[in-house]
Amino acid sequence: MSVLEGSIGILPRRLMVRDDDWAEARIVLTDNGISLPEAR
Repeated sequence: MSVLEGSIGILPRRLMVRDDDWAEARIVLTDNGISLPEAR
């Protein structure tokens, strides 16, 4: 997909995370400046 969009962030990205890992993934993403919607 990055070849098609040129890695300029036009297309939204999706990331799948197991329910068991959601709390830790949320911390890692937000600590790295990635905003998340309030509800999943």
